[in-house]
This record gives sequence, structure tokens and C-alpha cells, in this order.
Amino acid sequence: MEVEVKYAVPSSEVIDRIWNDRTIINISDPATLEKVPLFAVYYDTEDKSLRKRHYTIRARSEGPAAFATVKWGGSSSGAMHKREEINVPIDPQKIIEAPSVDLFAGSAAYKDLKELTDGKPLVPVLVMRFTRSRMRLTFEGNIIELALDLGNIETANGSTPICEMELEHCAGPSENSVKKLGDHIAEKYSLRPEPRSKYSRGLALLDQDHL
Repeated sequence: MEVEVKYAVPSSEVIDRIWNDRTIINISDPATLEKVPLFAVYYDTEDKSLRKRHYTIRARSEGPAAFATVKWGGSSSGAMHKREEINVPIDPQKIIEAPSVDLFAGSAAYKDLKELTDGKPLVPVLVMRFTRSRMRLTFEGNIIELALDLGNIETANGSTPICEMELEHCAGPSENSVKKLGDHIAEKYSLRPEPRSKYSRGLALLDQDHL
């Protein structure tokens, strides 16, 4: 289960201020500080069968590594997001090839994925390119990853910017710690909760022709 909070950040300047915040640096693991280029392609069938059942499949490169991911279920409320998620390593040279659903064999999602695709090819829906500045923090006995994302979501209907902060619970006794820490940073930097995923924002842009 992925448990995270998301906040919209008003500008790249605020991204830099959060990244260099001394209070945040003081609870970080210095060995985890990094800035990584991310490139992601999201897929569905032509008839949007995955989207209709709230499944998301993507292939994403993170620096030299690459992963195929399926997300499903879960909920979102304000800044808080919870979803089931499985990541499988793939060849970075094949990042623009649609991943096979068989990569997720043995998972709770696999039966649904096979039924929903039923031999139908996966096609690209949208692309994301952004830089992720990330570090791991220790907060109230929990390990939390702070990620600051800056870039663009690209669709056939144009693009929309990415400028946001995510905090993900990685380990520890309290998943609610991400919300507590996230709200503290949000108050300090006047951030607003982002209830939509990046993928949802991209789909909203694609759907404008149909409104």
C-alpha cells in the first residue's frame, strides 16, 4: 500500500526554499539527498478499459533504473493518497515499449489486468518529464521520503506543469506521520493540498475536448 500526501507548490523558487530548509535538512539522511531525472509513459487500451476500472499502468525511468508499475484501488482525501502499488524492474532501453501485464503475474491485480486487456494492446496515453529532488527524513520514529517534482505532463491536448511536493511513508509505526509533517511544511510555505494524482491531471487535460 502506497501512503503519501501531495501538495501543489506555487513556484520553482519555493521548491528550492523547501529543499534548502535547515529544519528539514536536520532530520534528513545526507546519503539519500539526490536529484533524479524521471521520464514516464502511461498506458491504457484504446477503449480505456483500465481507466474505467481505476487501474493505472506506467513505465518510468528514474536515472539509470526503470520500472513498470500498476496502481489500483485506494482513496484520496485532501492531500492524503492511499493506493495499492506494485513496481517491477524493466530494461531502461525499453521504456517506450508498452509493458506486458504478465509482469504483474502473482499479484492481486493480475486477474483483473488479464480480463481488462483480454489480448488488447496497451497504447500510450500521456508522458511525464520532470526532475525529482528527494531525500529520506526521520520524523517521530518514521522514515518518510520527501520528493519535490518540477517538470511537465505532456498530452495530445498540450501540456500542464508539475510543481509539487510529495511525502511518502516508507517505514515506521504511524502512517499519519506523513500528514502531520506535510501539513507543517505546507503551512510554512503556503502550499495547498493536491487531491489529484499527476495522471488524473493529465487525463483532465485530455478530456477537455469532451466537456
